[in-house]
Amino acid sequence: MRAPAARGDAAWISVRNRSLFAAFLGCAVLSTAGCSGGQSAAGSSFEPATPGVLTVATAFLPAPGFWEGSPPYSGFEAGLAAALAKHLGLDHVAVVQAPFAAIVGGKLRGADLAISQLTPTKKREHSLEFSTPYLNAPAGVLARQGVEASDIESLRKLRWVVSRVSTLTPIVMNRIRPSADPIVVLDRSRALQILRSGRADALLLDLPVALGLAQDDPVLFQVLGQLSINEGLAAALPKGSRNVEVVDSAIRSLQADGTVDKLVTRWLGESQEDVPLIRTED
Repeated sequence: MRAPAARGDAAWISVRNRSLFAAFLGCAVLSTAGCSGGQSAAGSSFEPATPGVLTVATAFLPAPGFWEGSPPYSGFEAGLAAALAKHLGLDHVAVVQAPFAAIVGGKLRGADLAISQLTPTKKREHSLEFSTPYLNAPAGVLARQGVEASDIESLRKLRWVVSRVSTLTPIVMNRIRPSADPIVVLDRSRALQILRSGRADALLLDLPVALGLAQDDPVLFQVLGQLSINEGLAAALPKGSRNVEVVDSAIRSLQADGTVDKLVTRWLGESQEDVPLIRTED
């Protein structure tokens, strides 16, 4: 069970100004308890699409451990968004939902940035600008409870489901090389449906995401292990955005002052270091 939201967490607010309400229609708005203005703590200017507001796009709502529940959202990435807004001197966070495939294609629905468990790739950099990573993310094997695998040979015998838009699918296909053809679906939401239904045994995810899902539903899911493949999760900004450097600086500050570590401890549960390593080399 998740800890209740603590005082000082991002909270939903009502928008009283009629013109401001029109700008927020269709968005979820969070208070950051920050000061007004557009200056970050480092003094660099952040240029939001809406004055005083950090507009954040994300794909998966809810996403256990990252974006939880219905408004007010809580979780690691919800907390990170609120901390970024406060650091940048913005009053509120507005959350818009967009399909993951649209986000990686650079369509952020007018958001300043996307925080949606995104891994930078050369292909995605054609459509997006990426911040410095805010979280280290090895590959993790999410499996149904009762499934057993501790080495590459046993992983190959599992029934896999993979997503067309995931950067981890080539790892399943080229390094794990399942004995049976995986079920291929569009995105993670559909892959999780397949896993829950019992049609597949395992799904490869970024380890923090896998840990969040397993902690949220320990009766159904477990994390079998992590692979020696490291990626980083980063914020994505529109191509050509002038806000990349100031967002980079804000993320580094939140890492340095312990904010990111506190969010990890609170929302992602089991330490990544406690997850056994499964080597994929033959």
